[in-house]
Amino acid sequence: MTPARQRLQSGLCVVGLCVVALLPDPGAALPQWTYYFRDISLSFLPLRQFQAGELAAGRLTFWNPYVHEGEFMLPSFYPLDLLHVLDASPQFVSWLLTLHLPLAALGAYALGRARGMSPLGAFVCGTVYSIGGFALSTLNLYVFLQALAVAPFVVLTCERAAARGGRWIAGAALALAAGLTTLALEIVGQAVVLGALLALWRDARAGESGPSAGTAAARLVAALMLGVGLAGVPVAITLGVLPETQRGTGFAADEAGGLALPPLALFQFLVPNLFGALARPIETWWGGVVFRDGTPYFLSIYLGVLVLALAVAGGARAPRRERILLVGAAALGAWLALGPTGGLWTLLHDLPLANVFRTPSKALYIVHLAAALLAGRGADRLAAGEGWALFSVASAIGLLVAGTIAAASWLATDHIAGLLQLEAAAREELAAILPGDAARCAVIGLLGLGLAVAVMQSRLRPQLAAMLLALTVAVDLARAGAGLNRQASPLVFHLLPEIAGERLHNLGGGRVFAVPVSFSRNFLAWLNTRQTDSDQSMTYAMRQQLEPYNNLPYRVETAGSQDRTRLTPLLTALGWTGYDTRDVTQFLPLLRHAAVSRILSFDPIEHQELRLRRTATVGLTGLTLHVYELNRPWPRVLVACRAQRASTRLEAARAPHAAAWDPNRDVAFEDAVALHGTGCSTGRVRTVSLLPGEERYDAESDGAGWLVVRSTHARGWRATVDGQPAALLRADGRHRAVAIPAGRHAVTLRYEPPGLLPGAALALLCGGAVLWILVRRRKRTQGR
Repeated sequence: MTPARQRLQSGLCVVGLCVVALLPDPGAALPQWTYYFRDISLSFLPLRQFQAGELAAGRLTFWNPYVHEGEFMLPSFYPLDLLHVLDASPQFVSWLLTLHLPLAALGAYALGRARGMSPLGAFVCGTVYSIGGFALSTLNLYVFLQALAVAPFVVLTCERAAARGGRWIAGAALALAAGLTTLALEIVGQAVVLGALLALWRDARAGESGPSAGTAAARLVAALMLGVGLAGVPVAITLGVLPETQRGTGFAADEAGGLALPPLALFQFLVPNLFGALARPIETWWGGVVFRDGTPYFLSIYLGVLVLALAVAGGARAPRRERILLVGAAALGAWLALGPTGGLWTLLHDLPLANVFRTPSKALYIVHLAAALLAGRGADRLAAGEGWALFSVASAIGLLVAGTIAAASWLATDHIAGLLQLEAAAREELAAILPGDAARCAVIGLLGLGLAVAVMQSRLRPQLAAMLLALTVAVDLARAGAGLNRQASPLVFHLLPEIAGERLHNLGGGRVFAVPVSFSRNFLAWLNTRQTDSDQSMTYAMRQQLEPYNNLPYRVETAGSQDRTRLTPLLTALGWTGYDTRDVTQFLPLLRHAAVSRILSFDPIEHQELRLRRTATVGLTGLTLHVYELNRPWPRVLVACRAQRASTRLEAARAPHAAAWDPNRDVAFEDAVALHGTGCSTGRVRTVSLLPGEERYDAESDGAGWLVVRSTHARGWRATVDGQPAALLRADGRHRAVAIPAGRHAVTLRYEPPGLLPGAALALLCGGAVLWILVRRRKRTQGR
């Protein structure tokens, strides 16, 4: 084949890959609709919109005052996220996220080509990697799709940096830094480990020559250190705030291993809709009895009979060391993903720092990457006329397994439903969905088996058959992934006029408490009705209730919510109080202490301290949202003239719940020295300005006292009084207090996250080193 024809073939594969990556949802190629399901609407979209708004205002914000009485704002320095400052609409944010699917495909294609695959093999590799079930499932987890798209470039550049040095060291550093800025460390970490092993354990018999092991290791270490340094700001800040969070103190073994992969879910590698229709994950889902939390972390891990058969064929003839690494990594990843059931997760959880991570199923990434690489190898082997017998055996086994699932779910529906203790509605869903879906997968396997037989009988050329297989894989994966990441009109994020009319963003310092929907009897009862498009209706209803982080676009300050990320400061969520979170009236003391003045609930609440202000009916659901006003709310900021001593932080946090506590003049400290700082009898304070990370107050008192701000205390907050630095102490276990002398004073509080300056210095230093490598190498090239 001439060089021109080779370039044409490669170009067609690249263009084809970009098209294939968009096949599951072609409409997402244009910025006209928005993703909305799960973490997209619950956290990532509101957070990115908030950050974009702050950047557009000229502020680089590391503090979010609108959730949990204030919490850390982990920095998002991922390059494409910074483009949100141009357009932070849900459509544009969703479109930029969609572009990561073609980027992932191109990255896997480049990695395949770098490892010696033909354009056809690399095309298969890119197809499997970008639209396999795991990849598509990362989209609603946002940062995991970003990391997945960058990861192949991390593996590729790590290999090249170790083998060639020079500019590849800078390239590996840039790729790693881009991956780290997503903060999806589990995905990036797996890519780094695989890239390092492939780089250092090269197979000379397979033509993978390179420098000595010491030289390769030194180059790789240099690249990795530079990459971590380039991402110094997000890395240093994350490490700086981690000790003050639940994640930093370590997860209990039960929570850490919660979102594991049940052994039965391994069959989803062969049958995509094994637990219900992926395009309708609420109204047709029967797998809730299989997963401990009702739904899996990754909705799909589907690869299909043909991909697995290609991986078997490719693994049999891949370079020996590559085969050992990929098969071993996939086996370990699957074992780890099983969580406590498999045993490996429990063993590793006891290692130092391992308990800051959770969700064992994240280890499925390495399984997905290994399968894509081995499938690409398999396509090349089949195109060369080899391995068809092994491929046919693997296809036949997959066909039998899928066929058995289809037959069993059709003929023994009642028996299976009884074993799994399914309700009547779930039994009907299983009977309606699973037999047909498994039968389709069996037919796909039969098609692969037929192509293998045709080649072995010399009725079809191997290269043509391999191309047909590649196209069939693309169509099958696109079919299985269609509807997995549905889009909707941006109207799904609009507030009802009744809720907007409450002006909850302007309560004079008061906060809002949204009763979590997981505690709402009415909401859960509606969810169990399994109405059509329940996922869209659920998103719309939760947006109206403003449960974090749905409140961010409207700058509504909230308190006392659930800590889903485990990255919020300690003692700001509900769990520590000991009150029954299913009964809102029990933790009214906590809400008062958080300066809450409004409560939003889908359930009616009867209590003498609550006054119903308004009800609003949420369309499509029939749910009624109740807006309550809390009588006699506590002030957000005050001058405290009476200090109490607490022996522990928890005791200080509970002190305001005592009956004798005066919310207008009392404060509790763990530091006994602070008790000597009060001498006033009265004082008043006026809020001058409130910005994320900067607050200004005018305080006046008739003697020495404490300016108490009922917002989260954290390391990094600094105070000045009349422009002079002043001590800022933790008050009431979680709030802030600044000593003020008698008279009138201007008090300013500013937040600078721990690690910011060292991280910035490290990033500048490593950026200079990377630039020097690139310029130095260019001058050498020009000199030659």
